[in-house]
Parts: sequence; C-alpha cells; structure tokens
Amino acid sequence: MTSFSSQIWTLTQARQITARTHLVLQALASFEGHRGLFPSHESIAARAGCSTRTVIRALETAYRLGLVERTRQRMRRSGRIVNGPNRYRLVVASLEQAKSAAAHASKRLKEALARRKLRFSSNCQNDSGSHFQRDIFFKKPRSKNEWLDLIASWSPSPSTS
Repeated sequence: MTSFSSQIWTLTQARQITARTHLVLQALASFEGHRGLFPSHESIAARAGCSTRTVIRALETAYRLGLVERTRQRMRRSGRIVNGPNRYRLVVASLEQAKSAAAHASKRLKEALARRKLRFSSNCQNDSGSHFQRDIFFKKPRSKNEWLDLIASWSPSPSTS
C-alpha cells in the first residue's frame, strides 16, 4: 500500500494524469484534517494556483480513475434545502489498480478519438458530389486553368423539371 501523494506522482510520471491534475490533487490532499476533507472548489484553486474550472475537470478525472470519492451534502438554510459542501475521501489503492484504471480511461479516450476521425474522414468522402469538394479544403488550385479544371470536374446536380 502506498501513500496518496506517491500514487498520484506515479500516475503523473506514467502520463496517466496531467501535471495540473496532479497539482489539484496535491492541493486537495493538503486540506485533509481530523474533521474530514471538504474544501470548496475556489479554495482548492487558490492553493493549486489554477482556475476553478481546472479544479472541476481534475476532480472529474480523479472520480473516473477512482482516486477520489465525493459525497454531496444538503443543508437547510432559511427553511430551504440547499447544496452544502462536498465531502471528499482520498482513495489509496494499490498501484496496479490505479494504473489499470488509468489505462482503461486512456483506452476509451483513444477509441473515441478514432471514431471521431473515422466519422470525419467518411464525411469528407461523402461530399464528393457537392460543390464543397475535399480538394477545395485541402489543396487550393494555384492557377486559372486549375480552377477551370476543378469547376469542369464538378458533376452538375440533377435538376427537377
């Protein structure tokens, strides 16, 4: 069993989490006290030296990897129930579990990027009959004759009479 800081250090060195995520998680760990761990996003951002949005993104990554668990609290104020501070729990797992969770998340990301690339390339190939041909976007004709050749190669759209 390793400590939380050595766990996130190892994940950073293995490029499973970013340096910003590492800083945010170190800042979060620094708030741990005998009463628990419940800093606001703004407090974590101030201690880590980054924006609140970066803290939220880093915490979402940590939840997904199983490094941090969150418990949302509700409070009663002026007769109304409102959101209270989140309570966090740092999960110190075996290093192999953390690495496998990070590898799984990066595999899912790579698959999603591959699907997006495939969808983009199929959209470019499907537009071959339209006026927005792929040649216009990726290779700009240089001379007047190249422009005329390109225009002549366009198949006219079928007209409805």
